[in-house]
Amino acid sequence: MHEEVCALSTDFGAYVERFPHPETGIPFAVKDFLDVAGQTTRNGTPGLGHHLAAEDAEVVARLRAAGYVPVARTTVPELAWSVRTPGCRNPWAPDRDAGGSSGGSAVAVATGDVPVALGTDTGGSIRIPAALCGVAGLRPTHGTVPVRGVTPLVPSMDTVGPIARTAADCLTVHRILAGDGEPAPDTVEGLRLGWPEHLWRGKIDPAVLEVVESAAGTLRAAGVEIVPVELPLGARHARSAGFTTMLYESAQQWWQAYSDDPSGLRGRAIGQLKAGIEVSRDDYDVARARAVEIAGEVDAVFTEVDALLMPTLPVTAAPADTDTVELGGRAESLENAYYRLTALASVSGHPALTVPAGLTGAGLPAGAQLVGRRRQEALLCLLGGVIEAGPPARALARARTGRTPS
Repeated sequence: MHEEVCALSTDFGAYVERFPHPETGIPFAVKDFLDVAGQTTRNGTPGLGHHLAAEDAEVVARLRAAGYVPVARTTVPELAWSVRTPGCRNPWAPDRDAGGSSGGSAVAVATGDVPVALGTDTGGSIRIPAALCGVAGLRPTHGTVPVRGVTPLVPSMDTVGPIARTAADCLTVHRILAGDGEPAPDTVEGLRLGWPEHLWRGKIDPAVLEVVESAAGTLRAAGVEIVPVELPLGARHARSAGFTTMLYESAQQWWQAYSDDPSGLRGRAIGQLKAGIEVSRDDYDVARARAVEIAGEVDAVFTEVDALLMPTLPVTAAPADTDTVELGGRAESLENAYYRLTALASVSGHPALTVPAGLTGAGLPAGAQLVGRRRQEALLCLLGGVIEAGPPARALARARTGRTPS
């Protein structure tokens, strides 16, 4: 990991503010989309939605009750409406971005400033920055973690989850936030994982694919069978259904408030809200119907396999000064590329975990993504732990630990 960004997270934009914390306990950071009693929630905006929290968000309260202590609020783009987090640089390469919208939370964990941070994931906002920063991130089953005290953006897709260094740490926090869920088996031997290669075929950085294929090899060595599966509805419609839903619902949440006080926003979120008010109710209803169909398709696949294995992203962290990446010999918008493989679970509502699977030849992290049956976060984290025990992932962990505070 690059020396220049390893001292304090304030050097690369992870924190909005640090909190006084006289208590003893396990420190954690909170995305600036969640309420902490006595602190101002800012939502990454100049003013829209700012409020002094009278009480903790339910997830913050549950962690406090379990012995955790909130120590800082982490940076978020305006209304979390971006796959990049302004001001956050990637700890592995400071000329590259850290992802978004939970970029500050991922950076704080990757640098060792906190062992765990809370993020939100609507279209991929936990998994994208976690993968780019070389840490683990869990999007829980939609609806299983309480969202009281969390700024709403897209209620039908919003989730709250942990970012941590390992899958096991993510599961520990998730169980506090949501309860135990379904138990995991004692071993991964004999499990079957689906490999939906058609979702990324011809549109992935070969270096990223090599890392994820190595993760598949680690799972096979542990007794897991990996078989091809097809998700035609997901391939055709997940991204568009998710994006239409995000545009429409975010505009329903925030357009009027922005119209009443345009000074409350100044950046990209303005355009997203404007686009959202142009989405018709009929188009939104079609998108939600597609989401139901995609969820049914994923449920059907889980009658054949125990989980899905796929890349988290088709690329590594992009240079901060570019808005496009080249995939399959063609330029593609960065937002589209980052979102392509996270959209499936976001739209279907199934749990999804990204784990740091290894480093590319350029020394950048690549994540492996596991998608599972509803409430089977424990199984995903068990499988993620197997990947983390493989040689490429261990090399990533050594590089990360050797360059960050203990």
